[in-house]
Amino acid sequence: MNRLLFSAVLIGFTLCMGINVSAQDAQQQSEAQQTLLPEIDPQDIEIRSQFQARFPGLRRQPILGFNPRPRVFQIDPNRTPFFEDEETVVANLPIGVLDRPEPPRYTPLGYSDPQNGFARIGVGSYLSPEADIYAVGRINDKNRISASLNHLSTDGHLEDFTDSFRNTELGLRSVHLVSEKTTVQTKLGVKSKFNHYPGMILQDGTPGDDNTRIEAYGAYGGFDVNVAQTSLSGVRVALDGFSNQFDLTSDRPQLEGDAIEWGINGLAEYSRLGSNIEEVHRLRLATSAGGFDPLSLESGSWSVTKATAHYERLFNYNTEVKAGAGFSGVTDAVNDFSLYPVANLTVTHNLFAGLDLKGHLSATPKHRNVGDIYSENRFIDFNSPMEHQYEWLGLAEIHIEPVSGTTFSGGVSYQNIKNYLYYSRNDNVLNEGAVVPPILTERYYGLNFENANIFKIYGSFSQDLKPDVIWIQADGAWQRPRLSNDEKIPFIESLNIKGTVAIRPFKQLVVEGWSEYVGSRDDSDGNSLSSFFMMGARFEVSLGERLGVYGKLVNLLDEEYELWQGYPERGFQGYIGITYLF
Repeated sequence: MNRLLFSAVLIGFTLCMGINVSAQDAQQQSEAQQTLLPEIDPQDIEIRSQFQARFPGLRRQPILGFNPRPRVFQIDPNRTPFFEDEETVVANLPIGVLDRPEPPRYTPLGYSDPQNGFARIGVGSYLSPEADIYAVGRINDKNRISASLNHLSTDGHLEDFTDSFRNTELGLRSVHLVSEKTTVQTKLGVKSKFNHYPGMILQDGTPGDDNTRIEAYGAYGGFDVNVAQTSLSGVRVALDGFSNQFDLTSDRPQLEGDAIEWGINGLAEYSRLGSNIEEVHRLRLATSAGGFDPLSLESGSWSVTKATAHYERLFNYNTEVKAGAGFSGVTDAVNDFSLYPVANLTVTHNLFAGLDLKGHLSATPKHRNVGDIYSENRFIDFNSPMEHQYEWLGLAEIHIEPVSGTTFSGGVSYQNIKNYLYYSRNDNVLNEGAVVPPILTERYYGLNFENANIFKIYGSFSQDLKPDVIWIQADGAWQRPRLSNDEKIPFIESLNIKGTVAIRPFKQLVVEGWSEYVGSRDDSDGNSLSSFFMMGARFEVSLGERLGVYGKLVNLLDEEYELWQGYPERGFQGYIGITYLF
């Protein structure tokens, strides 16, 4: 509890001091060019970006190199909250946009642009309410504050044992303009989750009726300060912290207890311009530290500190180079102090209009926190010491746009990872030799660390068959995930393919269908797990400028599948809800 209290105090302290700015990531050629940027209200940009990020049928550029771990059908990825400020929006504009008139703005459905926020609230079968609410307000010309609320819960779908869960997060962010070159940004958030552990097995192999429940609470906050001398140079200082507490209650005293983790992250960075076009020199010092107190093991601490120098430049207006190098010192609860080289090189080259090539090479250490691991696998046992990992990554990608609205992307990558984190099912016998109560075996998931390598080939395709009326997108990956003993990494598939088709028959309606195939996987004992094929659909119809109705159908084929062995996922599920803009 002392660590939890320490983290809470740290978060409060950082929020009192918080300052941040997000400097533009594109070179300003001259003061005259700045006047060519459109006059856009920053609040309008932030609301619009939030709304469009959750909009069904939004056409995004494919994200190459995606992680093929099972990641969908638990929480809709379009409900993941994010923040985007006006500097980021302008920085991502192509250079050509700055010297020609802005095209007509596309308005989704029949909605008017939200002024202060929006809310999407619905309910699904198995009594599964969901809510996605976002609001932003201007205090004055120099201060803005925004808030987001995301909620998803269910009463459960299994008959053999209780499997209800909840996932709720509330986030706040404030932005304060101190001067023309200094902006203040702070963040604060809280999380609340719970789920049940249906992992008890009787001697005859049938599930036990013992009830184990976990309550997870988390808080995070911090500040980020950027004093920009120009759009690409200046000084940046950031500090944030987090804490998570996991409380387990069970009919079995051996499984009760609590686990606590905390962490802080600090960053100091200095950037200056070079003499060439879009040339930047940067020095960066980043450090992270924290601790984890498992259920029944000794607590352990960790730290990752990196000192690096970076160089960026645009050559001949068509080759962008970003390079960085340095050293990192790492400690964790298991391993002695380690010193690693850190490297990062990304080269993007436009061969000609419609064809881009990209190469990337990096080497970096990191330490995952238990809260993120719990979000990936909610059945972990919270009783494993944590280790850092060190990863070498190399990839080559190609992006082709032969005609407007049609894109092909693909690439190949190789990862070599020291202390790769993977999951294995426990086989711990409780009450061995007892008659009453019966003997049970606990089959939760433990965390394991071993060297691994992953070779991957991936690609994607998207096309607007008729602009703003019908568009399609598909991507897939084949990979060879192996541990150091050449065994397949448990619970990682070799093949993953997914696709989306969206149709807008008239202005007020969008209909979208999607599917995904997940190939076979191995469990931690080397047994093969079945592949599965998922289909789903959703629609949104605007009833007016500020009110609409949406619906979702998940697992249309009522496929029986498991993301994590021993825990059947939900079958067919339908959602209905409303969208309101304010």
